[in-house]
Amino acid sequence: MSDQLSGNVLVVQSGCASSVSNAVLSGIISEALNYENIEEIYGSLDGFCGIFNDDLIDLAAQSQQSVRDLLFLPGAALGAFHWVERSKEEIEALFDAFKKHNIRFLFIIGDMEAQSIALELSQIAQEHPYKINIISIPETINNHFPITDHCLGYGSASKLIATVVCEISVYASAIANHDLINIIEITANGSDWLIASSMLAQLRNGSGYAPHILLFPSKEFSEEKFLKDVQNVLKSESHCIVVTGESLVNESGNYITHKSMDVAEKLKTIIEESLEVRVLVTKLGSLQCASTHCLSKVDIDEAYESGVKAVDFVMDGISGKMMTILRSETSRYGVEYGIVDLENVLNHKKTFPEHWFNGDGTLNNNFIKYAQPLIQGTITVANDNGLPRFSPLKK
Repeated sequence: MSDQLSGNVLVVQSGCASSVSNAVLSGIISEALNYENIEEIYGSLDGFCGIFNDDLIDLAAQSQQSVRDLLFLPGAALGAFHWVERSKEEIEALFDAFKKHNIRFLFIIGDMEAQSIALELSQIAQEHPYKINIISIPETINNHFPITDHCLGYGSASKLIATVVCEISVYASAIANHDLINIIEITANGSDWLIASSMLAQLRNGSGYAPHILLFPSKEFSEEKFLKDVQNVLKSESHCIVVTGESLVNESGNYITHKSMDVAEKLKTIIEESLEVRVLVTKLGSLQCASTHCLSKVDIDEAYESGVKAVDFVMDGISGKMMTILRSETSRYGVEYGIVDLENVLNHKKTFPEHWFNGDGTLNNNFIKYAQPLIQGTITVANDNGLPRFSPLKK
């Protein structure tokens, strides 16, 4: 434990919160309560706006039930905020606010933008007269952080996507007669990882079943090949499930639409202009981040434990680091929690492994081995009158 700093904790949620962001928050609160040299535990409302505007919430005063309920609360309980442009004046004002509230331990939960903020503040803190320890926790469905095995939130988003594919396929098989295409559009910057997760649906149904066609933004899109693939699927199957990202590029490297969000509708137009079939479109959108009915217990447990470990690390005097999850080298799935320099995170991006693709662009079993453990376990969310009961923090 660090004998140099005593004071208050501040937690900030930044960027686009996944369904497990609040589970990280729950872990931080629960563990911080165990340290005598932590005096108060604050949450900054609406990202860093809260500390700028003296709009803080007392997290230590929340009931034990409220802290437990955070495990299943989607979104960001504190409110998220995008803080891209950061002037020197704003940074100095932020450190003034830290000093005013005696903030000595800062935790930032979020995506790559959150890690960028954490790095900048950590670098300034090294030379600043006001001392503060900073640790960030990577939480994003995009799963594109390097070094860490996977990002918190990805497992639950993958479980949702695979579940939707299973459900739509079963529904389509009842109403189709080799004449129905369902296009499912995935929304995220790192959509290669999320598109691939739809393949987990085949664990339930077996190879040859939905999803039938995957369109990755990292791969060239050929309209001619796409139509042939659809026709080939409909020869043997009653319906065809297509999973796509929101940004596809053609052989010339140009987006197939002027607006990336219209990809599914563009594909629908391509099919309807060439084939006499029915086409349905499903866009998952914010459901990928907010669907508590498809939470992965593994994801929730790892998010909570990441929050716990982050507190332990920062209390040992560690600062300027990001939490990592490293997979154990055993036949049975397990993880170890560690830290990495933030500079090493922001200078790299984890792309979807090329060797997980077959020569024809389909996925091999390496991805299934990677992703299957991340979606395991189910969570029962408390409900009232048949609907989930969500308990926001008391402000």
